[in-house]
Amino acid sequence: MSTKIPVGSVVRDLATDRVGVLMAMGDYLDTYHRDRPAVHLAFLRPVGGGREWTTRLEQVALEPRLSP
Repeated sequence: MSTKIPVGSVVRDLATDRVGVLMAMGDYLDTYHRDRPAVHLAFLRPVGGGREWTTRLEQVALEPRLSP
């Protein structure tokens, strides 16, 4: 995954093969297991709206057929 994909782009979650809109990217640190390294996450939501989900940032690819 390239961090050059802008927020608002339509992307494919390669881990689940779902398509959604990239809402945000960031590091997640599990506060209960501080000894574990941060995980780079992408926050996605379905194109027509719905429940957001997360996936690892490296599992996100631009969906060129649906992006502006």
